[in-house]
Parts: sequence; structure tokens; C-alpha cells
Amino acid sequence: MAFTTLAAGQPIRIGVFSLFKPEEIVIAAAGAPLEIRCDGLITRLEGAQSMALRTAATVTSPTGGPAPFVLSIRGKIRRRFQGTLAIIRNQYYLEAVVSMDLEEAVASAVAAEMLPGTPLEAAKAQAVAARSYFAANRSRHVDYDACDSTHCQFLRELPAPDSLAAQATRETAGLVLTYQGKPLAALYSASCGGGTRPLHDGGGSEYPYYAVACEYCRRYRPGLIEGHRYGLCQRGAAGMARAGAGFRVILSHYYPGTSFFVAYPFRFAS
Repeated sequence: MAFTTLAAGQPIRIGVFSLFKPEEIVIAAAGAPLEIRCDGLITRLEGAQSMALRTAATVTSPTGGPAPFVLSIRGKIRRRFQGTLAIIRNQYYLEAVVSMDLEEAVASAVAAEMLPGTPLEAAKAQAVAARSYFAANRSRHVDYDACDSTHCQFLRELPAPDSLAAQATRETAGLVLTYQGKPLAALYSASCGGGTRPLHDGGGSEYPYYAVACEYCRRYRPGLIEGHRYGLCQRGAAGMARAGAGFRVILSHYYPGTSFFVAYPFRFAS
């Protein structure tokens, strides 16, 4: 297994709002100064000042590091992020790429993906799955590592430190699932209807996503399918957690043949 050393805090680049194909993006300060570099000029935003961008730009703190900011598309979506921002002009529309701490991205994904009423141990299983997906898919897109749509993982604002998503992320920090010595791009869906399904026959190095029985869905939601049925069943995981299963047991059930690895202070070599 090959690794390169890296301290915790590894950033990940997330493409946001791409489904809207915006021609204009509004950036606003969120209590700390911002510096926007655009067309050879530097603009400073303070307080709640904002600026509409229609071309390539970079947004950082005055020292060049991460900062809180609010990103919006008029009349469609508005979210607060913590990190640095690159606005890329492609042939047809703007792409907004937020570079943020990996653990903050995991917490944001857990907040967006987990179902209401999810117990802590199931949320921790979701956090490990989300982190593993990010770790395994650092090059799904040309200009960034992952997007905030169903193509990769949903992403919302960074949850409050006392939230369930933040707690689940903290208590599993750095932990990823591996298969044959590599991080697993862990897939998951809302409800399997009684059992997950295999992806293929298990040949080669690609994880086969075995067919796994899901007792909770068999008993309470037979035949109700929400999603692709590969990997973790979120409703089944919640049911296992309520019955006393820990997150490691949940993940081992839905991803048989995988191992756990603490990625910090290391990361997998690309």
C-alpha cells in the first residue's frame, strides 16, 4: 500500500452550483475581509459587501488563505462556505470551485445526505462513506475533485459544531474504507427495499458491491426502493444503529470484504 505523508487539513476542491450553469455569480463577505483578484485588479470586500462576477476570478482572505464567504446565484441559491474560491470561465458558463478542508467537506456532505432522524452511529457510518468517496475520487472532474450534485455527493453549508453531522465527522476523523489496498469510492442510497445489489461478478480490482440482505428494509420497507441500491442502505443503517450496532459493524455489513484505515497523518498516493 503506497502512501505519501500529509498533515490533517488536506483541502479538497468542490465544484458548486454547476447544475445552474450560471453566467453571473455573486460573492459576499461574511464577517471577515475578502480579496477578489479579477481582470488584473484586486478588490477588497468587508462586512457584508458583495460583488457580482461574470468572468474568471480568485477569492481569498487578504493573506491568501481561507475565509468565510457567501456565494449566490440571484433568485436561485445562496450558501455560506469556508475556504478559498476560484471562478472559472468555460465556454458556456461560470464554474465555482471552493477549496475547503476535507473534514469540513465531509461534515457538509453528511449534513446534506443523511436522512432525518438518523442515529449517531449511522451518521458516523455515513461520514466514513463520504470521506472514503472523496478520498477515492479526487479526479472525477477536470477542474476540481468532486461536485455538489448527485454525480458525486450533495454538499450543504458547513454544519454547526454541535450538530449530529459535525459530531459524526469528528468521531471518525480520517477514517476511510479500503478495498485491495486502495480507498473505496463508497456508494450509498436511501432505501434498498430489503437487499442491496451487486455491481458485477467480483472479477478484477473494482469493488463488486455484493448483494447484502437488509433486515430493517425487509421488515419495515419491503419493496420500497429509493436510489441505486449499491453499498450502504441509509434506512437500513439507521435501523441497525437503533438496534445497537456501531458504525464499524454497519459498514462491514454493507461493504463486506473492506478494511478500515486511518488516513491521517497520511494520504493515499495517487
